[in-house]
Amino acid sequence: MTWQDDFLKAGSIASQTLQYGKSLMKEGALVVDILDKVEEHIISLGAGIAFPAQISHNAVAAHACSSLNDDRVIGFDDVVKLDVGAHVNGFIGDNALTVNLSGEHADLIKASRDAVDNAVKMAVPGNRVGEIGGVIQDTITDAGFAPVRNL
Repeated sequence: MTWQDDFLKAGSIASQTLQYGKSLMKEGALVVDILDKVEEHIISLGAGIAFPAQISHNAVAAHACSSLNDDRVIGFDDVVKLDVGAHVNGFIGDNALTVNLSGEHADLIKASRDAVDNAVKMAVPGNRVGEIGGVIQDTITDAGFAPVRNL
């Protein structure tokens, strides 16, 4: 296998695991149980855990690491972010998604998805990171929201 194969495999496993984790996001589900299952899934697909899987609630934008005795649960009205990473021979696939079971925050989730989609279109040779960030900011602010700062 080449490094490109390892990189693609890591991305594929991270993507599959993200969707698996999304399927576990049910009202009343324990955060720690979801995270354990997500990490077990990464391993079952033949990758290593690139970083601890993370679930962030509501105003916490990302990177909330749980403790072993985390008693948080998924609430119907919560905005919940899941972040997973898989590695294959050191090559990392990292992705995240946002879930809102009630649908109350559908506009926020759509704005975030649109920002990611627009950023991916801009991520081509010759474009600067600042230009990509500008597209993200414009997409978010045009939808009536403010982008996260200092993340």
